[in-house]
Amino acid sequence: MKLQIIEEVTGEVSSNPVVSDWVKKDRVRAVTAGYLNSLSDEELIEKSTTDQLAAELAAIIKTEIRNARPSAEPDELEAVLNRVDTDVRMGVANGICAVTVSKGETLDILFGKIDGELKNLADETVDKYSGEIADSITKRLDRTMAAVPCGLPVMPPHWIFTVNVWTYEVMGEYEVFTVIDNDNEVIPKPYFGHKGQKHVRTDEAVVHNDVYIGENAPIMFEFDGYSATIVGPGPKGVGDKMGKSTEESVGYNYLLSIFGGNK
Repeated sequence: MKLQIIEEVTGEVSSNPVVSDWVKKDRVRAVTAGYLNSLSDEELIEKSTTDQLAAELAAIIKTEIRNARPSAEPDELEAVLNRVDTDVRMGVANGICAVTVSKGETLDILFGKIDGELKNLADETVDKYSGEIADSITKRLDRTMAAVPCGLPVMPPHWIFTVNVWTYEVMGEYEVFTVIDNDNEVIPKPYFGHKGQKHVRTDEAVVHNDVYIGENAPIMFEFDGYSATIVGPGPKGVGDKMGKSTEESVGYNYLLSIFGGNK
């Protein structure tokens, strides 16, 4: 995993043409390798379960950039460093995912073994009981087996860390979205010469000369995907805040009703 993260982080950071002029690719690789090699396997696993690994590595690389004393204005430098933050986080995530993907066959075998063990446990337990108690136990074990793909002890028999996969769906809208054209077609304005044309998207009625024309609807967006990561042992899964396998934000159902009406 260290090797994968080193290469992924080096590639992401060095792909920025501004950063590559300030800090050479070999230096980024050396700094990243030095930090990761200073960690024990246990520390690497523990820090990779949160954003601590990416945050500490990003801080080291940004310090390296500052020490290079680039000829840039403070605002420009801050913007570049923010980009470096993102590059490092992407590199760390890609490095971890690359390891997970490369071990896909092994993971499939382990999933199969765990599924078989749970089924045997269910059979043995039900044999000891009958009636309503057996039905209740069977249902509970079925729910447990259904949740197994969300967590796998990668280093048995001790639960060191877990490979987790989760899906996400994001929906939202811009309360106000404004575009101003200052360079091309303009509107004359006294004293200032001209003002740029402005297009505003917000949720309001459009009225011209006291005549209702229509509705100015806000810009909406929607996307989904999935992600995999490594987390430490614990009662909750990836991203769990309420302890449920499916969780929703406060405004999710409201936005779902809006998007559902538009589909």
